[in-house]
Amino acid sequence: MRYELFIAFRHLRNRGRDFLSTITIIAIIGVFLGVMALTSVVAITGGFEEAFRNRVLGINSHMLIIKFGIDFRDYREMQKKVESIEGVKATNPFILHEMIASHNKKTAGVLIKGVDTTNIKNVSDIPNYLPDPSVMNSLPFDRFPTDGKQSTPNIILGKTLAEKLQLEVGDFMSVTSPLESLDPERWSRKEHRPSSNRFKVVGIFSCGFHEYDSRLVIVDYRALQDFFKQGDMITGLDVRVDDVFEIAPISRAAKEVLPPGRFRILDWRELNHNLFTSLGLQRLVLAVLFCFIVIVASFNIVCILIMIVLDKQKEIAILKSMGADRRGIMAVFLIEGLVIGAIGTLTGLVGGFLVATMVKHVDVGLDPEIYMIDYLPVRIVPLEFLIIGLVATFISFLATIGPSWWASKWNPVDGLRYD
Repeated sequence: MRYELFIAFRHLRNRGRDFLSTITIIAIIGVFLGVMALTSVVAITGGFEEAFRNRVLGINSHMLIIKFGIDFRDYREMQKKVESIEGVKATNPFILHEMIASHNKKTAGVLIKGVDTTNIKNVSDIPNYLPDPSVMNSLPFDRFPTDGKQSTPNIILGKTLAEKLQLEVGDFMSVTSPLESLDPERWSRKEHRPSSNRFKVVGIFSCGFHEYDSRLVIVDYRALQDFFKQGDMITGLDVRVDDVFEIAPISRAAKEVLPPGRFRILDWRELNHNLFTSLGLQRLVLAVLFCFIVIVASFNIVCILIMIVLDKQKEIAILKSMGADRRGIMAVFLIEGLVIGAIGTLTGLVGGFLVATMVKHVDVGLDPEIYMIDYLPVRIVPLEFLIIGLVATFISFLATIGPSWWASKWNPVDGLRYD
């Protein structure tokens, strides 16, 4: 580069032509706004995806093992086999049912989950969402007390559900199920009334995920076994792994160690396929749409380069008559377009980072009934910002090729004809 950089920056400054300086600034602002909007959207949509994944996988397990049929009695043996798999952190038995909860003439449909409460901290983050995690120690239930006096089972439930039913810690809640028993040996043709029992509220959790805060109830699984008058049976096993993104080989290993044809194994990708697919598709669509803003902004670069070429016809002709080749003339205008695109891209990346950081540290409340979470999440990934910067710069480069090629083909005679 002998003279190309000098001439390119001289054109961009263009002190004698205020109009060209103005549209140069406009072109830079266009790229800046496009890149800032794109980085902000990617950071926020990525934050949504991460927040949903953390909430869903924090409350639920990473993998479920469910036995075909309802007679899952040998679960302790299956736990040992699954926990022997490399990458499995812990397992926990669970019983899951939909029931109706009531208190003070208020009713709500609930999803009651019975778990081994002494081991729940190893497979779920629910204890972390309690004001006092030690309340989990009061959940274990003794089905066969030595004194023959059975106590009322204790439960914890979501904050939104507690508000709906007007429940506080220490209150009693009635839970009703249409199922009289889950033990086939106890089934008969005789008509039964729905099963009902009272539970004492000992804790209220708030995980910030509306689906769980408004429906989920946690109780010791032995209390549900007693509730349904069934033996030592469960619905399935919760499995937590060390790395959720390495779930596929662990799932395959579980199929190998468990008896074939007796169990169904579902990992978190299958359980939440629709949710994460829709989030990923939404993120992609928004990124593509906002990428068009950068493309539209690049047309400003095309326009300004065309105007500079028309304004600098005489200078181009003089340079060519002095021996400048087409490659040198083209390089002048390529540099001008890239400088405009680079300045707009860099300032846009900084602007997007500042916007994302501001949103991250400002409490932007959301309606959990609509968005399922009660805050606006943000995830700032340097690699994503770098990719956006490279894409925006590449788009700016493509926008400069046409005008630069046109300028390089300019005939010196045409530039000096009317002088």
